[in-house]
Amino acid sequence: MSKSAFTRRELAPVTPTRTVGDTATPTSALIPWNSCGAYMAATLGVATWSYAPYAVFSYVSPLLTIALAYAGFRMLRLAPTAAQPGAASGPSAAGPRDLA
Repeated sequence: MSKSAFTRRELAPVTPTRTVGDTATPTSALIPWNSCGAYMAATLGVATWSYAPYAVFSYVSPLLTIALAYAGFRMLRLAPTAAQPGAASGPSAAGPRDLA
């Protein structure tokens, strides 16, 4: 499902993996019914929302990922097809403004 959305936007196949790694992994500790959140709460002996104010990375990482993606910073793009002049192989680090 998401692969076709990223392909339509000419983003490299590694982009969805990086997005999940940057957003879902850090926030899992804040979800009480998730295995990570349940483990943290049981190990610390406190409710999940008790340590949430101190888990700054967990809620800043997804926001930063969205902001950097919107700005086009380090977004790997698909290479132009071979039929286009000046075609290159492999993903490039061109931003969205570079493709115009």
